[in-house]
Amino acid sequence: MIHHVEVQVLILLLIASVVGIFARRIRLPYTLALVLAGLALSFIQLEALSDVNLTADLLMLLFLPPLLFEAAYHLPFDDFKKNGAHIAFLALAGVLIATCLTALGIFGAFNTLGLLQEFHWSHAFLFAAVISATDPISVLALFKEVGAPKRLYQIVEGESLINDGIAVVIFAIVVAVIGLPSSHGPATALNGMQEIIVFSCVTFVKTALGGILVGAGIGGLASVMTRQVDDHLIEITLTTLVAWGSFLIAEELHVSGVLSTVTAGILMGSFGKYFGMSASTRVAVQDFWQYMGFLSNSFIFLLVGLELDPGAFVMNLPVVMLAFLVVVFARSIVVYAGIPIVDFFSTPLPTLWRHVLVWGGLRGSLSMVLILGLPADFVGRSFLINLVFGVVSVSLFLQGLTMGPLMKRLGLTHGKTETNREYEIARGRSLSYRQVINETKKLLDRGVPYDSSYRQVLKYYNDAREKAQADIIKHGTAQASPDRLLETVKSLALIERESLSHALSNETISAATCAELINNINIRLDEIETAAEESEEAMLEVFERLYGDLAESQE
Repeated sequence: MIHHVEVQVLILLLIASVVGIFARRIRLPYTLALVLAGLALSFIQLEALSDVNLTADLLMLLFLPPLLFEAAYHLPFDDFKKNGAHIAFLALAGVLIATCLTALGIFGAFNTLGLLQEFHWSHAFLFAAVISATDPISVLALFKEVGAPKRLYQIVEGESLINDGIAVVIFAIVVAVIGLPSSHGPATALNGMQEIIVFSCVTFVKTALGGILVGAGIGGLASVMTRQVDDHLIEITLTTLVAWGSFLIAEELHVSGVLSTVTAGILMGSFGKYFGMSASTRVAVQDFWQYMGFLSNSFIFLLVGLELDPGAFVMNLPVVMLAFLVVVFARSIVVYAGIPIVDFFSTPLPTLWRHVLVWGGLRGSLSMVLILGLPADFVGRSFLINLVFGVVSVSLFLQGLTMGPLMKRLGLTHGKTETNREYEIARGRSLSYRQVINETKKLLDRGVPYDSSYRQVLKYYNDAREKAQADIIKHGTAQASPDRLLETVKSLALIERESLSHALSNETISAATCAELINNINIRLDEIETAAEESEEAMLEVFERLYGDLAESQE
């Protein structure tokens, strides 16, 4: 008997796979394609998905921990530290300032224009708190695709990781201040501005610092435990326990689960994997968490699409657009006024990057889930849900789809160069020559007349293809971006491992020989990935050394 939940999971996985295939073909950001697919499903109204909803428990307890851990695990602490001033400003002070500016702006705009009746300060701060959480997943994917500056990628990713935790803490404080129960404690009766300020500051520090300490403790303990065993399956299981355990334990202690998981992930990714894991284990853990991140993103954005209500969006369009403009305006003030100040105390950012930081601050699923967590009897809950969902929709599609053209206009992408063109010409020649060579060999095998003429032509094409192959290597190495080079190395390493496994199954080589050769491949791959975390130059240097040695060993 097939159960209902299993069918829903299989349907969502199938949709995610199909959407992924088509998104790559039409060059649409995968996350936006998933939202569109979810939106289409809400119109089709499949009976099997009729009761599928994006709930707070589903996101916060199931999908968010692996997503946070995966991103934090792959974020090198040295890079995080280098950009610490800008990340800290955007994710801490920037979020607090943007929340206050958004609340003031939305309250002033709605009341000045007389758009709504009974829109109070509590509504304004609730909206500002939940919408302060950025979700730039589609932007980060675009950064990788177009070859955006590595430092810009690291700042946006680092901000989003810390920002999520801070946004949840701010929301919990606002909820408590207006007298509603929250996940961090029961409703609190507060009298006077001084009491509210003291409560907010104490709660913020306790919740944020507590989450960081819990995550550091769990991540440190797990790092020591991985040193006691050399088994990639056990160590993958330990990282899985860390991802969800750090979140759940922190929430149980009424501190920030988001910051706990992020801290644990950074600690294990920058210290634990080198302290306690072998090269083979590091490769296995990385592959596992890349898949977990993909899986979590797929479910989240499909469910976001299912939750969106086009009818409510159209009906509230003027209010939604006004709120969106207020949110972007608040973000603009934070970036354009704040970043120049931070630049005095850190390595300055190029001026053009500020435009990307403003427009790249997309809003997403966390904002939607936080607002859904309001009590059902809270006055204005329905309007706030429609407002937040509307702003998230505009942000995902308007900002998400225009981010690529903006970066291209600012010159922050790797466009076609003369080297790219020469590489493509050489590759095209090689492919066409190979086809001619294959067809000529078939004709010769069948005993075609004038075979001496064909053999003479075949020699010409063989020589021409060798020259084209040499040009591919020459121009390909010069034009390949480090990220794409790393992906290519990983793909070819996978092919090497598969061929060895096949040889083992055919009893061509022994199990011991297979294990030794696969371990050598993993060591080589791990060395390149470690160098890539240090710098692009270090990665290219290690690549040339390792693959030069590999070529020499075959001669």
